[in-house]
Amino acid sequence: MPTAPRTDPRPWIYGALDILFAVSQAILIWRVVPNRLPSAAFHLWTLPIAMFAMGIGTMLRSRFGWKLAVIAGSIALASTILLIARIIVSAAFLSGVYGAFGKAAAMTALTAVALLVELVALLPIVQVKYLLTRTGRVVYGMPLS
Repeated sequence: MPTAPRTDPRPWIYGALDILFAVSQAILIWRVVPNRLPSAAFHLWTLPIAMFAMGIGTMLRSRFGWKLAVIAGSIALASTILLIARIIVSAAFLSGVYGAFGKAAAMTALTAVALLVELVALLPIVQVKYLLTRTGRVVYGMPLS
């Protein structure tokens, strides 16, 4: 089994970005978009929690850290996909029920989906892809097969 290159800075960069994103997402959910609907609040809080776990796992640089980061990243991606579906369903409802005003609100919701992909989904996508590559597996001491 090859030795892990400890000079690769990507785990520290990804870990720092994960923690930064998790803290900023938590502040935004707490102060800007609080939600009284329990299922929606739970759904929103899965994003910063998964990002935080992904950051901790990435910074551990061990087999357990690799598994934690991959699982947390997958949860973040699945939660993001579900959130996009919820927003699209809401946009369709607004557009169909409220006429011209609903169409404007639906366009705003679809703009939010575009921002959600860039601000929430892009980091876990790139990071999980790195973790699953040969280099990522070697850095964390994972078997290559």
